[in-house]
Amino acid sequence: MVGAAVLALEAARARRGPQLPDQATFDLDGRVGGDGPSIAIAWLGDSTASGVGASSADGALPRQVAAALGRPVELTVLAVSGATVSDVADQQVGDVPKDADVVVVDVGCNDVTHLTKVGDFRRRYEEVLDRLPDGVPTVVLGLPDMGAPIRLAQPLRLIAGERAGTLDRQISELARRRGFRYVDIAGRTGPPFRREPGRYFSADLYHPSDEGYALWADAVVPAVRSALED
Repeated sequence: MVGAAVLALEAARARRGPQLPDQATFDLDGRVGGDGPSIAIAWLGDSTASGVGASSADGALPRQVAAALGRPVELTVLAVSGATVSDVADQQVGDVPKDADVVVVDVGCNDVTHLTKVGDFRRRYEEVLDRLPDGVPTVVLGLPDMGAPIRLAQPLRLIAGERAGTLDRQISELARRRGFRYVDIAGRTGPPFRREPGRYFSADLYHPSDEGYALWADAVVPAVRSALED
């Protein structure tokens, strides 16, 4: 209870920290790559899937991943900044195109800061996975290292990191049970974010920068390529 109270208090303080410059929401939908037959990739999730922190649409994670695949991609990005797993279940997953070749699920950070109970998180996340179109290969992104953002003061960083790890284990297990590909974002990208926060975090000191999203893309692309081979 004390940890939850501290987390809520420090999260409120963090919201008063540095802000990103005013910008329109990026339109990430559409073709990435040249002419020819394309593959269809749909993204579900929160701010890290909708491009918050990137300097342009091309710097956003879905576009960086699509560009790295080396073939034309038709993107459908349903992610919305601030979304929790319940928002994805209630407002996004039903709009996944039935003909998608791959679905990427990237959500959970807001459930950390909103203090979503572990059981509720698991139940709603499972609902998201259950409602995906039958047979569509799915890539599930784990949570980032939430003990890394320098926007968060201690002990919030420590508590957020621990809570993120707890929810991440739920994601990993649910993906494994379904044979979906799980990407360990914290393990793959956390160390460089901690070493060089000024490089990999955006101006708000919380969301990734273009270079930060490039690190994420390096981790995600192999899983998407593998999913496309199914």
